Amino acid sequence: MRNLIDTFRSYKPFNDYNEEYKWELLDATEGKESIDFIKIVKNKQVNLYHKFAIQALNKLMNSNANELTECVNHLLDESKPLDERLADFKLGMQEACKEYDFNNFANDERTASVFLTCKYPEKYTFYKDEVYKSIWKHFGFEHYNAGKKYSHFLSIINMFSAEYGEEIQQIMLPQIDKYKNKPLNLAVQTLFWCMRDYMGNEIKENNKEMADNKYQEYIDLLKENHNLVLTGAPGTGKTYMAHAIAKEMGAETMFVQFHPSYDYTDFVEGLRPVDNGNGQIAFERKDGVFKEFCKKAIKNIEDSSKTPQELSDEITFEKKYNALIDKINNGEINEISLRTPTRKIDIDSVSNFNNIIVKAQESNSQRTYTVSFERIAKLAKQYPNAKKLNEITNINAAVNEAIRGCNASAYWAVLNEIYKQKESIGNSETQTSIDKKPFVCIIDEINRGEASKIFGELFYAIDPGYRGNTEHLVQTQYQNLVPEGDVFKNGFYVPDNVYILATMNDIDRSVESMDFAMRRRFTWKEVTPADTENMLDVLSCAKEAKECMTRLNNKIAETKGLGAAYMIGPSYFQKLKNGDFDKLWNMNLKPLLKEYLRGFRDADNILEGLKKEYFGKNDGNNEVN
Repeated sequence: MRNLIDTFRSYKPFNDYNEEYKWELLDATEGKESIDFIKIVKNKQVNLYHKFAIQALNKLMNSNANELTECVNHLLDESKPLDERLADFKLGMQEACKEYDFNNFANDERTASVFLTCKYPEKYTFYKDEVYKSIWKHFGFEHYNAGKKYSHFLSIINMFSAEYGEEIQQIMLPQIDKYKNKPLNLAVQTLFWCMRDYMGNEIKENNKEMADNKYQEYIDLLKENHNLVLTGAPGTGKTYMAHAIAKEMGAETMFVQFHPSYDYTDFVEGLRPVDNGNGQIAFERKDGVFKEFCKKAIKNIEDSSKTPQELSDEITFEKKYNALIDKINNGEINEISLRTPTRKIDIDSVSNFNNIIVKAQESNSQRTYTVSFERIAKLAKQYPNAKKLNEITNINAAVNEAIRGCNASAYWAVLNEIYKQKESIGNSETQTSIDKKPFVCIIDEINRGEASKIFGELFYAIDPGYRGNTEHLVQTQYQNLVPEGDVFKNGFYVPDNVYILATMNDIDRSVESMDFAMRRRFTWKEVTPADTENMLDVLSCAKEAKECMTRLNNKIAETKGLGAAYMIGPSYFQKLKNGDFDKLWNMNLKPLLKEYLRGFRDADNILEGLKKEYFGKNDGNNEVN
């Protein structure tokens, strides 16, 4: 609160809002009889009550003034509790307005607050739902539903008025000193109204900080062990949490879901069918999703150590290479000159991986040679311009020393052709430096796939103790087919900025497929429904949903034969978008629980007990909450 007051003190009067009309209204209505009092409120048309209220008051003053006055007098009768008067005022106004289609305006407690404040300004103050919401969110107060909001709002305002009211009023005094009525609670209410945007921004910052703290335990575990499995009952939001953890880390992510048909060729590498261009199918070795992901992570590590100028030069070179590819695809270039200008090589095609396929001219041989971007970019670092390239005296020795195991003449010719693109491409803008960042591989339902078949020899590579180890490389099943220039040509390893974050359902029948070699390489962390119940905050019935979930899970946890592993998570309760608890029970939870209880001797009675807890009923069938 102190920070709020000090910030408000530095703002212009009322933070550029025109709020003086509140004090003006209090002075105008002081000591007036009910009918005159109502007329003044109606004629002021203040921005303190529902837009339909103005129209409704105009109608009632002209056609049903007595009933309107009776409703207001009943509201102002201090002999009855406030909440009771508010409920009666709502019903009375709805009845009076039913023929004008304004029967819903009184649902908003703002209208009642205007009459009460004008009559008793020292006890009541003006109400706006937006202010109430800002207060309870900012300070963490419990909040109430319609009908009880205003009384709760008043108790909060009065609490702050007792401690800070005089100080806040002194800040406002230059603007309100001319008015007779200057209640402290109005000054406090006005400060909250003027500072609601500021409070909202603080709420966002606090929420972010809470999120940081909420997932920090999991982030620390993942960073320490590199491999983490989130376990727990179905629907606890493990996948939701995995994405949230990766996002909080600022990581680049890949997502894959294991299943019984998923295998090594999908995850690591394998042979894939390709069209060879002659209407026939051939097979090429292709990286799986995890191996591709590791290459990106290694590229990030390499780029993070480069200067902005080096990064700029690489981007410029890639643009030149792509310009050459475009010309080849457009038919503008079909041959390239070798070192001896009278000799050339033919462009055969561009591969699916954007590599250039060449072959010798005037030769009976159909043999082709591949010029890959990765290797020619590496050669370009050694010979960064046409001048240095042309200074080479022994092409075969120089090129093979730089990139090894290639058709040196072909690489020299293509690089020389790329440098010819310089005039038309120009240079890129200077790049900023690149930070090393984490790469998180999210594996959903890791136990549904056969781990040994998917990971293969990568069990060794993913061991936390071998992260980033280039001295003990893993020879993959298709290692002999990995081309020269590939970062994994000599063997595979997992870089130290790659993390594996997996999820697993404890009660899934396929848990047994997780062998000990797999279990040893992962850290296991249980996720309970309570850990992820914030997923329900987006619901209009969030409070009721959380209470319902807690009651049901407590009962499940103490049920013999079930236990905590069978608790139901917030993912199921997210279906409560319209607050239909009956539908959720009948369509989702009841079938699931019946499946859990299959084979139980007393299944029907257990299910009935779970139902009572779900709906908040005791054995006497009376609602608990």
